[in-house]
Amino acid sequence: MSYLYGKVRERFSFLPAAIDLEKNGEETELAFRTEREYCPYVRKFAEEHIADVLAVGYKYEFFEKRLALPLLTKRQRRLLLTALVAADYREDRAHILRKIRGSERYCLDGVYHFRLQELKKRWEGIVDYVPTDMGESSMEGFLTFLAEDGEGKLFLKNGRVYDEEYRPLSRSLLTGVESPVGEILLGGAERVYCFGDADEDTRAFLEKYYGEKAVFC
Repeated sequence: MSYLYGKVRERFSFLPAAIDLEKNGEETELAFRTEREYCPYVRKFAEEHIADVLAVGYKYEFFEKRLALPLLTKRQRRLLLTALVAADYREDRAHILRKIRGSERYCLDGVYHFRLQELKKRWEGIVDYVPTDMGESSMEGFLTFLAEDGEGKLFLKNGRVYDEEYRPLSRSLLTGVESPVGEILLGGAERVYCFGDADEDTRAFLEKYYGEKAVFC
C-alpha cells in the first residue's frame, strides 16, 4: 500500500486532491479524492500500479512460500524468484488489468484470492516444474535464457533504472528489496545502457548475463 501511495501521490501532486493512507485494524485503505474530470486518469494510473503489486509483489511472495531451494544461497534464491516473476510479467499484468478494470473499489486481497484463480493455477504449475534440488548451474541457465529473450532497452544511471521513456522504475521494491539487478530482471529488456559507475554486483550481473548487450558509457 505504501508503494501505491507513493506512486499515486508523486504522479498527481499537481492536482487539487486529497490522498489518505488509513489503517483500520488489519486493513489498510488508500483513498484518493479529486475533481471528477481527473478521475479517469487517476483511476487508469492506479489500476496499472495495482496490477504491478499483484503481478510482482503477490507473485514473488507466492513463490517465496513454496520454493525452498536449499542448494541456492540466499542471493541466488532471490535472483531466481525475481526471474520467475519477470518471465511472465507482461502476460500476468495484462490478465490482472482485465480483472480489475472499472471497479469502484479495489480490494487487493479479494482480487488475489477470488479473481485470479486461473493465474494462480499457472503459478502452481511453475512451482511444480522447478526441482527442489535446483542448483547454481540450472539457475544461471534460466537467467541466461531470460536475458536472451528480452525486448526493448533499459537505462541505468547512479544506481537507478529507467525505462525507454526515461521513467524511473521501482518495481523491485515489491519483492522486498529494491536493487538495480532486480529492476533489470523485472524490466525484461534486451539491452541495458549504463551511464557512470555501476556497483560491483550490478556490473558483474550484466557482464555475466548480458555480455555485449550491456553498454557501459
